[in-house]
Amino acid sequence: MAAKASKSNPVQQEQITTEEALKLYRSTLNFNVINRYDPAIKQLLCHSSHCVIYKFNDDSQEWVKTDYQGTLALYARDFQVPQQGHQPSYQDLQNLFCYGLILLNRSNPNCFSIGLLPNKISKHFFPTGINNSGYTEMDVELNDNLVIVKNLVGEIYGLWIFNEEDRSKMFKSLQYCLTSDSAF
Repeated sequence: MAAKASKSNPVQQEQITTEEALKLYRSTLNFNVINRYDPAIKQLLCHSSHCVIYKFNDDSQEWVKTDYQGTLALYARDFQVPQQGHQPSYQDLQNLFCYGLILLNRSNPNCFSIGLLPNKISKHFFPTGINNSGYTEMDVELNDNLVIVKNLVGEIYGLWIFNEEDRSKMFKSLQYCLTSDSAF
């Protein structure tokens, strides 16, 4: 039975601060925008309002600034486990990603994204790497001002996150996503 507010029995409503309301609004807005790019989004885990993406160039051994900068978000995804009895394909991998990392680009309409899969799971489904590439794990490390992410095809990206607290939180969250097997 629902409680009714009356003069003799008012229902106590919790008041939220303007800061909390703004934070909730930002999270909801980010969730809705990400949903347009990845309808499999399940839960927003963390985000940072300003990030710049760098890519490591193997030939020159240097970081190259990309044309991606904006809001960075890490989120949990609905995923599908591949059917037993056949070699998982690249499309199976796209559906298997448990987490997503997306940068909502302010520089141009193209967004940057990486699907994330716990290493225990990627080794199980892709024991020799995607297309036998040998890359069976993703990796993340914190190096000076960059959160460095290596994906399952061997590409290395540096995430320069302006806010130091956001940088640390994003690193720890990514580390958890890659080392945890709680998604299954």
